[in-house]
Amino acid sequence: MFGIGFAVQLDSAERRGAHFTRHFSRRLTILFIIGMAHALIWYGDILKDYALIGFVLLATARWTATGIGRAAAAVLFARALWPLLVIALVIPLAAPEQGSDPAGDFFERARIFAGTDPWAIFNTNLELLRIKALQMIYDGKAVSVLGMFLVGARIGKRRLYRNLVDNKLVLRRIFVMSAVVGVIGNAALVPIDWATPEYPPTTMWVVEQALFAIAVPAMRFAYASGFALLWQSRVGVALRLLAPVGRMALTTYVSQTLIGVSVFYGIGLAQGGTIGLVECMFFAVMVFALQCVVSGLWLRFFRFGPLERIWRRTTYGTPLPMLRRIPVAA
Repeated sequence: MFGIGFAVQLDSAERRGAHFTRHFSRRLTILFIIGMAHALIWYGDILKDYALIGFVLLATARWTATGIGRAAAAVLFARALWPLLVIALVIPLAAPEQGSDPAGDFFERARIFAGTDPWAIFNTNLELLRIKALQMIYDGKAVSVLGMFLVGARIGKRRLYRNLVDNKLVLRRIFVMSAVVGVIGNAALVPIDWATPEYPPTTMWVVEQALFAIAVPAMRFAYASGFALLWQSRVGVALRLLAPVGRMALTTYVSQTLIGVSVFYGIGLAQGGTIGLVECMFFAVMVFALQCVVSGLWLRFFRFGPLERIWRRTTYGTPLPMLRRIPVAA
């Protein structure tokens, strides 16, 4: 979606004769600032990573759809080979200490969130933020993100999202092939991931990461093509109920963090570790359902979500009316 958005904005800028590079760079800079502010609350933020990786897309602004497609294929192929590069560099250059347990150390640090000392929670969050940044490189997740951005940019360049009906047969083929590979691959990943330590890298870790590089993108393609097909079916009417929360995706994402911290951290309701995974998933679904309702009500009266308005206002640098024009009955 990020890559498609990039292509849509590029097309819009070309039609208006606007300076796209300057505009998109400012947009990414603001997103990075929002992401860093969010990361100070929760180390798992992805906005800042999207913003930094998004700058790479600027190099493709004048490329053809074919050129971007080739670049996407090359990056995704490099992601599959990434574990070999990591194991070749880490073993001789950064041999792990005897008895080290990074995963155990991570969870031990995370226990601090159950406490009530705000300063200790803040410092722990900063440390885990540093670890996550290293993990984005170590696991090749940054490469995966770039690959999917390029796939989206190619879709946007070809404007495939504008004509789903004529591409229904192609979407079905993509869905079937991707779903088969994605479901089988991810099912195989579960026991492998459970039995394979994250660090130090081993031969089994390389196998796991290589499988990840194939199975996870396949599942993404299956989700995207599946939703595109459902959108054209009778189910599409129900899916349109998700449109408001999609238009407020930034606000939705950040507000989920605020809700999670308020409910699970020790400085909030301290429910972390007191409920099981099934209950957690049920809680997540309920929160998202509530956000869908709130987003629909919000957009009846306002043109943008709160954070979306800030993002657009700081990007364009001009005042933007927030309220919708609602006709008043005489």
